[in-house]
Amino acid sequence: MSAANGHAQPTQQVAYANVDDDDDDEDLDLRRLASTRSLDPEQPVPDEPPRPPSRVDEDNAPPPAEEVTPLRLGAHYAVLILAAMLGTLIRLGLDALGAYDGAAIFPLAWAQGVGCGIMGLALARKNQIVWIYPPMYTFFTTGIAGSVTTFSSWMLEGYEAFANFNHYDRGGFHNAVDGIAYSFATFAIAIACLHLGQFMGRCLPRIPRPEALHTVSHRSPFLDSVTFLVASLSYLVALIIYFFAPHPWRHRAVFAILLAPPGAMLRFFLAKINTRAAFIDRFPLGTFIANMVATLVLAGVVAAQHRPAAGSSAVRCDALYALQQGFCGCLSTVSTFAVEARAIRGKRWKWIYVLGSVVLGQVLVLAVLGGVGWGVGYVDVCTGSD
Repeated sequence: MSAANGHAQPTQQVAYANVDDDDDDEDLDLRRLASTRSLDPEQPVPDEPPRPPSRVDEDNAPPPAEEVTPLRLGAHYAVLILAAMLGTLIRLGLDALGAYDGAAIFPLAWAQGVGCGIMGLALARKNQIVWIYPPMYTFFTTGIAGSVTTFSSWMLEGYEAFANFNHYDRGGFHNAVDGIAYSFATFAIAIACLHLGQFMGRCLPRIPRPEALHTVSHRSPFLDSVTFLVASLSYLVALIIYFFAPHPWRHRAVFAILLAPPGAMLRFFLAKINTRAAFIDRFPLGTFIANMVATLVLAGVVAAQHRPAAGSSAVRCDALYALQQGFCGCLSTVSTFAVEARAIRGKRWKWIYVLGSVVLGQVLVLAVLGGVGWGVGYVDVCTGSD
C-alpha cells in the first residue's frame, strides 16, 4: 500500500486476500488466518497478488486487482474521519450504558466486545465489502471497529485494578488478582466476540453480483470525491455542533469526536510497518507502536486530570477528557490486536506480542500515573463543563 506522507507516490497494483464464506471448513479459515499480511485489517490493500482460490464459493471469489491512485489512497484516509467519530460515539454510549450500580462486568467490556464483533463480521465479508467499494472495508475495520475498542483505556483500568485506585477494602494479593482478571477478561471477550462476529458474518445472506467477477472495477473518481465531501461535511457538522449545541453534553461528547479522526488516521498510517518483511507473521510493530504511544499519552492526560491546575479551567479539563476518549481511544485498538494475536505464526511470537504489549502498557501507566501519585499526590479528577 502506498504511504501518505505529505506527497503522493506512484500508483501500484494491489489485490485483496481471500476470506472464505464456507462455514463447514473451519480448518481452511484457520490456515488463512496464519498470515498477518493477508488479514491485517489496518492494511486492506496488501502488496502481494492473491493466492489461487482452491475451494472457494464463486460468490465469495476475491475481487480483482485494484490500482491504488493517490485519490483512492486519500479516500481510505477520508473514510476514517466519519468512522472514527461514529466509533467514539458508540464507545461513549456503550460505556454510559454499562455504568450502573451492581454491574456484573466493567462498562468498557461492552465496547471491546462490540468492536471486536464488528471486526469479525467485516473479516467474514471482506471480499464482498471490497467488491462494493474498497475504502468501505477500511471504514468498518480500521475506522469503526478500531475506534470502538481501545487498548489504552484497557491499560489504564487494568492499572487502576492493580493499584486499587478506588480504595476498596482489600489487600495487595487481591489487588493483583483483580488486575490479572481484568486483563484476562478483556482479552477473552475480544477473542470470543471476534469469532462471534465472523460466525454472524457467515450467516448473513450473500450480496448478489450482477457483473463478471473478474472485471476490474471500483476505480471511479466520483466515488472517491463523494467520500472526501462526506468526510469534510461530517467534520464540519461536528464542529458546528460543538459551538452551538446544548451546553450540558456537547463538551463531553462532541469535543472527543473532534479529536478522534487524527488518532485513527495515525494508526492507519503506522500500520504500513506491519507489512515489512521483518515483522510479517511475527510482531506487528505498527499496531504495537500505536497502542504504546496512546497508552503513554493517556497516562499523562489522566495524571494531568488529577492535578489542581486542570480544574482551574473548564476548557482545559474538557480538552484533557477529549484527548483521553477521542485521540487516545482511536489511536489504540483492541480489535486489531485480537486479530493479530490470532494470526501470528508460532506460539513464541504470539506470547511475545500479547504479553509484551500488555506488560509494557501496564509499566508505562505505572511509570507516569503512579509516579505522579507517589511524588506529588492526586486531587479529585476535574469534571469540566456541566
